[in-house]
Amino acid sequence: MFEWSDIAGWVDAVAANPTFVTAILWITVTVVIVGAMQNLVYAWALPHAWIELNRRSQREDDSVCWENMRSRAAPPISVIVPAYNEGATIRDNVMALLSLQYPDLRIIVVNDGSSDDTAERMVREFDMIETYVVREAETISHKPIRGIYRSYAHPSLLFIDKENGKKADAINVGLTCVRTPLFCVIDADSLLEPTALLQAVRPFTEDPGNVIAVGGTVGIVNGCKVRNGSVEEYRLPTNMLARLQVVEYIRAYLMARTAASRKGSLLLISGAFGIFRRDIAVAVGGYDTTTVGEDMELVIKMHRHMLEHEAPYTIRYVPEPVCWTEAPESFKFLSNQRTRWQRGALECLARHRSLLFRPRYKRLGMVTLPTFVLVDLISPIAETLGYALLVIFLILGWLQPAFFMAITGFVFSFGVLISILSLALEQDEIQRFSRPRDLLAVLLLAIFENFGYRQLNSLWRVKGLVQHFRGMTPTWGAMERKGFAASSES
Repeated sequence: MFEWSDIAGWVDAVAANPTFVTAILWITVTVVIVGAMQNLVYAWALPHAWIELNRRSQREDDSVCWENMRSRAAPPISVIVPAYNEGATIRDNVMALLSLQYPDLRIIVVNDGSSDDTAERMVREFDMIETYVVREAETISHKPIRGIYRSYAHPSLLFIDKENGKKADAINVGLTCVRTPLFCVIDADSLLEPTALLQAVRPFTEDPGNVIAVGGTVGIVNGCKVRNGSVEEYRLPTNMLARLQVVEYIRAYLMARTAASRKGSLLLISGAFGIFRRDIAVAVGGYDTTTVGEDMELVIKMHRHMLEHEAPYTIRYVPEPVCWTEAPESFKFLSNQRTRWQRGALECLARHRSLLFRPRYKRLGMVTLPTFVLVDLISPIAETLGYALLVIFLILGWLQPAFFMAITGFVFSFGVLISILSLALEQDEIQRFSRPRDLLAVLLLAIFENFGYRQLNSLWRVKGLVQHFRGMTPTWGAMERKGFAASSES
């Protein structure tokens, strides 16, 4: 018959085992050290992000953008749009791109072997005629092309129909057709702010010899009022899971990436919105088609290429230009997304592990990649173990309940502080939340996302790590989307 005394006896025996005690001690020390180092990284990032954001006023940014537009000083840009099964929305998305405010813009839509009517709609809606273009395909491999078309009504619009090869392969096909010095990559299901390209191209015009890539902010469109392919009014999502991601994106983009950009440590430009120098992207072979982290892989290769050739360069992040995308609203799709992100990051690290702690690769090898390993790979494991250790200590009687509450309160308070300060930084510089009720709601979310949501993210990242080491075949899969029409509802 079951007796509670048996459990108590087993607990006492485990607590008295010297091997177990030693293992727990070393794990605890490691977790504490990793946690302290991660907190130092966050504490370092906040002031650097604030300094970077205060370099210029918003009025000055707007003035420079319109001066570039008027004087046509902005360099020509080609926008590559990989599309797969976007038949229902491809017309609206391309029309939104055609209305972007930029003096010299070419648009290349690449249909990646869609199984729906994406190709037929593009040809019909934009009065396409089959054409021939000179391509540079010697250094970039890709799946076969079925046809190339140019719009009679919009000569700057090119459409390429190809066999399915996934997103990176579709971008590579577009890259072989780019003849402008810069190219931009955005997702077919995303929306760019009308002035986003003008704002994002500014670092290239200020330092044309050194800037090789620029990333912009990705915003969550769920709940926003969208009209004619543009976000007319910013609103918080009604779905709680999407709301939590709003706070997460503010912290990840505005704080972490702005600080990294200031110190030349930007390691990732989101695949949803980035501008790159074409010559450097071609020199490194374009996008890698064998990883789900192709966006991060390209940035690391560009870093590596410039360092190995001892050429001066910088990769920048500009916080104001926004690319709007739809966030997952279910735990299933959010879990899949975060797991894939982690696997993509691990694949990139595995391929470029030879750069770690190599003085030849300067800040990239000595600071940037080691910090990435700490914050993005080790910390999720350490955080998960830390919560488990607190419970073990409490069960074994090694931790008094009052002390347990004090430690837990300290850990959560620091997370809340970082979230709130990131929000304050956003409101001070960007001021996206114009309605008081939205600002109050996001403030509360900045507090409550630390109780459950952050821990779930750590578990999903640990899951991605396990999948990576199990050798699971990388794939992006699909996400259930409601579309921008749903976002437009008042």
